Amino acid sequence: MSLYLGFDLSTQQLKIVSSYEDLSFHSKYSIDFDEFSGKYGTTKGVITNSETGEVVSPVCLFIEAFQTLLDRMKNDGFPFNKVKSISGSCQQHGTVYFNKNYESLLEKLSSNSNNWCDDLCNGFSFDTASNWQDRSTGEEIKAFESALGNATELCKVTGSKAHYRFSGLQIRRRAKENSTNWKNTNKIGLISSFLDSLLIGKLRGIEIGEACGTNLFDIQKNDWNNELLSLLLMKNVKVDEKVTMDEQSKASELARQMIGEVVKPDNKGFISNYLIKRYGFNSDCVIWPITGDNLATIMSLPLNKDDLLVSMGTSTTVLLLTEKYVPSINYHLFKHPVCSNIYMGMLCYCNGALAREQIRNEINNKCETDGWDKFNDVLINQFENKHEHESDNKIGIYFPLGEIIPNAKSCKRRFKYLNGELIELNEGEYSIEEETLLIIESQALSCRLRVCPMLSEKYKGDEQNEIIEESIKQLKSIVGDELIVDNVSYSIEEFIKRPNNVYYVGGSSKNQSITKIYNEILSPSNKGYRVEIGDACALGGCYRAIWGSTEKELGFEEWITKQFNFSESLEIIESNNSIEKWSEYSTKVGVLSLVEKELEV
Repeated sequence: MSLYLGFDLSTQQLKIVSSYEDLSFHSKYSIDFDEFSGKYGTTKGVITNSETGEVVSPVCLFIEAFQTLLDRMKNDGFPFNKVKSISGSCQQHGTVYFNKNYESLLEKLSSNSNNWCDDLCNGFSFDTASNWQDRSTGEEIKAFESALGNATELCKVTGSKAHYRFSGLQIRRRAKENSTNWKNTNKIGLISSFLDSLLIGKLRGIEIGEACGTNLFDIQKNDWNNELLSLLLMKNVKVDEKVTMDEQSKASELARQMIGEVVKPDNKGFISNYLIKRYGFNSDCVIWPITGDNLATIMSLPLNKDDLLVSMGTSTTVLLLTEKYVPSINYHLFKHPVCSNIYMGMLCYCNGALAREQIRNEINNKCETDGWDKFNDVLINQFENKHEHESDNKIGIYFPLGEIIPNAKSCKRRFKYLNGELIELNEGEYSIEEETLLIIESQALSCRLRVCPMLSEKYKGDEQNEIIEESIKQLKSIVGDELIVDNVSYSIEEFIKRPNNVYYVGGSSKNQSITKIYNEILSPSNKGYRVEIGDACALGGCYRAIWGSTEKELGFEEWITKQFNFSESLEIIESNNSIEKWSEYSTKVGVLSLVEKELEV
């Protein structure tokens, strides 16, 4: 039976998962980069310059880990000859710089060599790749936003405002130094396209989903943006001094040649000769484009249009599949790696478990207990008796850390909405018991507030028109005819939507009380699921490889939904999910939007 491999080259390790065509698990292998820390001077896979904020990883570390792990698999008797196709993921945004020698060194790479890192080391103009933790590109953020006017305009084109870690900014920063290393740079890729090159034995361009993490790619036009490309070579007429339009045009073309054309989903390569000879791969083993880690994660589950994946860790991350391109400076939009008409929305919150734990600790201190049991008991009691506890009209904001969504300083504030007026509460006007519910509500409501405009369709069901009309009426009584989210105005009708399915992952997803209330507030029209999703990035790559090798009569979403074993892999969250409960929270959606206007940026 054929096998399929999914690679995951993350910040701290390289992992390879193999599966059968029916998605059943075969094996897993991994190697921690700490094994090589003495040789490369890394800590947890990176080298950090605390003065400049620069964070990098040695490229040869990736090569050595790649060969070492495959050698271990060979020594373990792994059946490479049964592998039909391969894909995978890498840490996003990291840039790799090649000189003119790299491809010829790849072509000459010997299957008998035990030191591929040494054989290829002279193929890089910089011996390090930038890392997503880098904070050295403050000046470049200003440059990228100025090139298109401001952060909002940049976001409309590229799906994100400028961020420290984004690849285009990293490239410009290195180019600005005009060092010998930069002058020797012939091609530029991402860590994902670099892994691609090791697998196929030649350079391949940047995968289309990964291109969206560069601040260089015009998502709606499906092409690199020329104005932004010119920034890479310090030749943008709006940003760089004494630059002519002709110079900008020539710089854009040169930059395009350096980063290559974007790789589309059906662009397949074949396994390199040195991997065939050393490990016994078949020559017809297909290599599908390598994508980024978050993009691979959405392919590890049967996510369809209008489904959410809520990761409930120290921070909170929400991934959403949508057919609507609704960019915002407070979140990201990427092209789906294989579904041409679908985008992945990504909302990244700073505050998650830390904020919840602070309220839990206050409950435990009052009751002289520990753990989550008391918090959960109080939470469910508050939720089921909301009217009695008079918490229906209250909203809490709990930001122990400065928040990204919304953009706000660290704070802890409570409000109530009464007789059309928003009133801030003083200590003593709310109980710690109420706060168990307020914190979970506010976190879930923030997700609902932001995902609604990205969902595709309004709620269907003629028999519930009265409830929907009442929800619209309630919202309009609070915010008027438009609701403002992150400085963007939307019609009220945009918020009369529900997600299809919601999947909950991460540490706090194991807490049934928390996920029950999240699910009541987000109120999926189908189901909520709790899932433990270990090795998601590698599995997503693996499933992408399997689908790529099918006849593709079904799109990826349909195919994985048909193949996926729901009963074994997912736990259904028992909650009401009724339109009545959904409608009840419509009021609080509006109140939260008012509260956010009161927060200090």
